[in-house]
Amino acid sequence: MKTSLITGAGTGIGKAIALELAKAGYAVGLHCNSSAAGAEGAADEIRRAGGIARVYQADLSDTAAIAAMFSAFMTDFGRLDLFVNNAGITLLAPFLEMTPEAFDKNYAVDFRAPYFCCQEAAKIMKDQESAGNIVIIASNNAYCRFARASAYGSMKTGLVKMAQHIALEMSKYKIRCNSISPGWTDTKAARLDEKETTYYKIPLHRWVQPDEVGKTVLFLDSPAAASITGADIVMDGGARLLSDKGEKYGFEA
Repeated sequence: MKTSLITGAGTGIGKAIALELAKAGYAVGLHCNSSAAGAEGAADEIRRAGGIARVYQADLSDTAAIAAMFSAFMTDFGRLDLFVNNAGITLLAPFLEMTPEAFDKNYAVDFRAPYFCCQEAAKIMKDQESAGNIVIIASNNAYCRFARASAYGSMKTGLVKMAQHIALEMSKYKIRCNSISPGWTDTKAARLDEKETTYYKIPLHRWVQPDEVGKTVLFLDSPAAASITGADIVMDGGARLLSDKGEKYGFEA
C-alpha cells in the first residue's frame, strides 16, 4: 500500500485529493491547521470506507512544526511515497496597499512553508532509496495577472519554478516533482464569486471540480506519468489563454 501526506487537507482541493487517494488504495495523512474538523471528518469518511487515515495539525509557517509533522507521519506509516503540498492562503490587495505584515504572512504560508515541506519530503524519499513523488498545488495566478494579486500571484509563480528546481535536483534519486495550477475551483469557499459571473473570462465556461485535481494527482503518481517531472498542469478552463474579451474570439457571453 502506498502512503501519502497532503497538506491543507481539511477543506477544498486538499480534502478532495485525500479522498481520491484513499479511494485508490493509498494510506493517507491529512494535514490541517485551522480546519481540524474538516480533516477529521475526511479521515473518518476514509476509515468508514475501509481505508487508513491519520490527521496531523501543524502551523506550517513554523519550520519546527513542519519537521514534527513529518516525524509523526513516519512514526505512523514508516515510509512516504507521495507528498502533496496543497496548503495555502489567499491574501489580496492592490499593489500600493499591500502591507509588509500581509505580505509576510502570505509568503510564510504560500512559499516558505512549501519549500521546507518539500525539502523534508525529499529527504525522507532520498533516505528510503526508492522512487518518490512530490506534487505542488500552485494556481493559474502563476500565469495570469489578476487585480489585487501582485503578491499572491508572484508566490504561485514561484511554486511552479520551485517544482522545476526540485525535479532537477532530485532526479538522481528517482524522485519526481510536478505542479498543478488550478483556476477557479468549486470548493464552496465563501470568498468565491458566483460561477456565472466569471464565465466571461473562462473559455470553457466551467469551474474545476476539486475531485478533478485529485484525479490529476493520481495520474502524476501513476506509471503513465513515469517520465513526467518538472511539468506544470494548468487546470483553468483556458482562462490563462485570454488576452481580450471573449466576444473578440467569437465566444458567447
